[in-house]
Amino acid sequence: MRAVARTGSSKSSSRSAGEDREAKRSKRSTEVVGMAQSSANTVAASGSSSNADLVSLFECPVCFDHVLPPIQQCQSGHLVCASCRPKLSCCPTCRGPLGNIRNLAMERVAMTVMFPCKYASMGCELTLSHTDKVEHEDSCDFRPYVCPCPGAVCKWGGPLENVMAHLMSAHKSITTLQGEDIVFLATDINLPGAVDWVMMQSCFGHHFMLILEKQEKYEGHPQFFAVVQIIGSRKQAENFAYR
Repeated sequence: MRAVARTGSSKSSSRSAGEDREAKRSKRSTEVVGMAQSSANTVAASGSSSNADLVSLFECPVCFDHVLPPIQQCQSGHLVCASCRPKLSCCPTCRGPLGNIRNLAMERVAMTVMFPCKYASMGCELTLSHTDKVEHEDSCDFRPYVCPCPGAVCKWGGPLENVMAHLMSAHKSITTLQGEDIVFLATDINLPGAVDWVMMQSCFGHHFMLILEKQEKYEGHPQFFAVVQIIGSRKQAENFAYR
């Protein structure tokens, strides 16, 4: 009878220990979220905290860009941006598991913060809400540009103001014409395979790159496509249209 009693007691004890571990794990997770919320609320409520102080809380420790909503934290409360998170196997700050804990408190703080553009170091002085930041950066005039020449040979990249200087120094074979009348001369059009012809046209106070593309034959006939692109920003391109 004692053996049976001991066995039953052992099972009951084991079951209670498992429940205790689960309760502790749940409590620990709740405490982590609570600490992050308390910290964020304290900073948000502090009248002496500047916008720059708040922005610093959202710095990603991997890419140094900003962590924007939806925001997730590790079990210790550290943040990492949505772009870097899929590439990581653990928290870059504490090396603990990333988990899937949503930090709603920091998301609320993010709604009150004006974030600098990621290209601030290149000259952009705008500050934006987190809802406008990504859209602006996609068309920011200070974002780095790649070489507009067709093909993947040239790997140059730099600010918009340096694009023409790059073309004139690294692609000297490109002809540059002046004026509003465009005459495109393409030689060796019978060359097999895909071929590109490139020239520059300066008119209306801007530089334009003209590209004539010859692609593989379609139903026995070669196909030709013409592309005109401004060496400028998207806003400048909106002032022009094909006719």
